[in-house]
Amino acid sequence: MKSNISSHKISLIQNRKLKVFLFCLLLTTVLWLLVELSKIYNSQASFNVVYTSIPKNLLLQNKPVDKLNLELRAPGFSLLKYKIRNKKVSLNLQNIYKNNRGFYILPNNQKVRLASQLSGDVEVIRVSADTIFIDLGVNISKKVPVNLQADLKFKLGYNLIEKVQLVPDSIVILGPEKHIDSIQEISTSPLSLKDVYEDFNVEIGLHQPEEQLNVNLSIKKIQLIGKVDKFTEGHFKIPVTVINEPEGIKINPFPKEIEVVYKAGLSNFSKINEKSILIVYDYKQYEKDSLITFLTPIIKQQSEYITSYKIIPSQIEFLIQK
Repeated sequence: MKSNISSHKISLIQNRKLKVFLFCLLLTTVLWLLVELSKIYNSQASFNVVYTSIPKNLLLQNKPVDKLNLELRAPGFSLLKYKIRNKKVSLNLQNIYKNNRGFYILPNNQKVRLASQLSGDVEVIRVSADTIFIDLGVNISKKVPVNLQADLKFKLGYNLIEKVQLVPDSIVILGPEKHIDSIQEISTSPLSLKDVYEDFNVEIGLHQPEEQLNVNLSIKKIQLIGKVDKFTEGHFKIPVTVINEPEGIKINPFPKEIEVVYKAGLSNFSKINEKSILIVYDYKQYEKDSLITFLTPIIKQQSEYITSYKIIPSQIEFLIQK
């Protein structure tokens, strides 16, 4: 019994000694780290880069270097902060140089400016990149048409009575010359309208391709306007007209009349009559190919209210009388 109590006491003493040892070891380590981190060191750290003071009438055409390695001289505490955190510094483009390769800056000429963006006890010894080329271009403008990207589906019997309107139908784009020159049009964002049966006026955005993000659009949205009507079918007959008959020759067509079957919106249906479309048959078709026995119709004039039509018959026969 006494032996067990004695063993327990020894174990407690040993545990206390171990805890005291570990505490002293931890305290010593912390004190050592504090002493070491208070010393001055040279070390490299990586920084994200932004560019400021771009010269007037110029802009970045492509993204330049976006990371820089700086060799720093600073206490260990400060260096550790820049090692474990993602920091940002800016480079000034106000004093930019140019040679036959283009525009460039010398980051090592901006060491004092870079250091001013860091903690007061940090000195910038060197920038790893001696030269950074900057792709700058002249800022120009250009007017381009808008290209509609839309899927319009109408209710049965309904359709547009005239071409849809884009307001405006062209815009001004502004950006680097080498990008602007390659842009021939700006497309709208995709639009889908279903079961359309009445007039519409909707706002639609303009799509800017990702590779042209540095191109600015004069406006971001346009209006899409459409006039819709219910359509019905009508028909009328008109006499056959043959043109370019040679002197001394009489063309007898068969049949003498043709039927025109057409579709138009109800609101404009009463405005359509036999004079709304002019159809002729040209004798020169036969002169170019004397083997043909039919003439095909030529539409010389058509009312804007007629959206589609069918001519019956689609060809006519003829006899030549001299």
